[in-house]
Amino acid sequence: MSPQSPSNASSISTDADQAGKNPAAAFGPNEWLVDEIYQQYLQDPNSVDRAWWDFFADYKPGAAAAQAASGTAATGA
Repeated sequence: MSPQSPSNASSISTDADQAGKNPAAAFGPNEWLVDEIYQQYLQDPNSVDRAWWDFFADYKPGAAAAQAASGTAATGA
């Protein structure tokens, strides 16, 4: 075994842990795009590629979307 194997395994499990908390986190800096496509999916599922449908079926928006929604709610109140 390579001495790098444990290092690689721990970084993978860390990425998996973050993705478990927020599935969009696996997309890294493109997480905003996933949230944007999700909003489009909510309005009209047929407007996004069917490849996203299974992903969004049980998707819960990340912290960025939650902050945007709470900011909008606070402004509207």
